[in-house]
Amino acid sequence: MNKSFGPRDVYIAIASRRFGSDGFHGTSLAALAKDAGVTKQALLHFFGTKERLYAEVLNALASRLCSEVESFSDSDPIKHLTDYLLKFAQSTLESPQDARLVVRALLDSDPSARAWPMKPYLDKMNTLVIAASKQTSFSEEEARGWFFPVLGAVQYFAISSTAISGMYGSDAQRDLWPQLEHHIKTSIMALAEGRI
Repeated sequence: MNKSFGPRDVYIAIASRRFGSDGFHGTSLAALAKDAGVTKQALLHFFGTKERLYAEVLNALASRLCSEVESFSDSDPIKHLTDYLLKFAQSTLESPQDARLVVRALLDSDPSARAWPMKPYLDKMNTLVIAASKQTSFSEEEARGWFFPVLGAVQYFAISSTAISGMYGSDAQRDLWPQLEHHIKTSIMALAEGRI
């Protein structure tokens, strides 16, 4: 069954691309409305403010990422983590829009924010990493300390594809994929064997 997308979903998709490329502060409602072929009032009708639209964009991303983690459910947490992270890396490299959006959101974060849309996703990752760890006392902080650099490496690699291609040739990113895949697998093995 195909899900039909209404205007609200279309606006969120357009805003995701724009916020990912220009950040919250670099994106105006006028630019979003122009991209969508509507008036600013049409956007405001659905979201009220640019801040609420931004929150909806980040909520949609977090929801999608949570669903992706769950879609790789396996009774073996190491296999679950490996399958998820390799697929995450491949899809991020093929379409770096989400990585750009996450990095922009991190740069735009206000420490006094009332809501943190990405927290449910990070909490799911924490739970999965703790389950995959052979250390019985692996804390939430240690889990975050393990997976933040792994996710960060994937995202950095994806968003730097233009620069990598410019510096090292159009095939450079493809040629570097085995190294990234090896890094992910090695990191997971160290986690699984309690070597961290």
